[in-house]
Amino acid sequence: MSEEYRARSRNAVLLRDDIGRAKSTIYDLPHDGHAYGRSEPPDAEGAREVISTWASHVPRRNAAPDCQDFRRLNRMAVTDGVASASQLAEWRSTRDIRLVPTGPEGALPKVIPSDVIPSFAYGKKARPSTPISHVIGGRYAAEQDEVLAQIYQRHADEKGMPNGKRAIKLTLAARRNIMSAKSNRALAENPPEAKEPFKLSKFKGVASKMPPETLGRSASSPISGAA
Repeated sequence: MSEEYRARSRNAVLLRDDIGRAKSTIYDLPHDGHAYGRSEPPDAEGAREVISTWASHVPRRNAAPDCQDFRRLNRMAVTDGVASASQLAEWRSTRDIRLVPTGPEGALPKVIPSDVIPSFAYGKKARPSTPISHVIGGRYAAEQDEVLAQIYQRHADEKGMPNGKRAIKLTLAARRNIMSAKSNRALAENPPEAKEPFKLSKFKGVASKMPPETLGRSASSPISGAA
């Protein structure tokens, strides 16, 4: 059976497929550029309109009851002398009195700030948003570069002045050494007054029983002039 006959037979069983390719169709299909499926009409509001604009919610009015006020109609019919059902039907055909919705029962709803001021925002105020344009544009980096350039320029100006004074930054150890030297020098130049040793008031008038010669002598040393 030739391939030409298989193609002309329009039999799905007899048709062969090549490796990596779909089997040839036996049906009369549209051209290759035809799009299958149902065509949907384009949406008038796309993603760009949804993101760039904001439609505020507008609440609808409460639907009024679409019926007649039978109580009021009956009262008016009695006043006009309507006594039968046929008279009432004829009388109502020329009158249309709708039911008026009653007001809310109980306490009136409380008024909240957003009812008076539509732009009122609730919650705790947070910090302002970070100016991303300044961060991306390098504005803060440029400001720091200017401050650093001013510092370097000031140091260069001070270095170029031959008679100008230049402050030398000392370390913590150097400061301590200078303060210690100053305090020792002041103590040597102005020594403090000698303080009297502490003694109880009842022993201040008692004389010593040992002569001053023997106060600094050891107990084992010989006494001069002893036999």
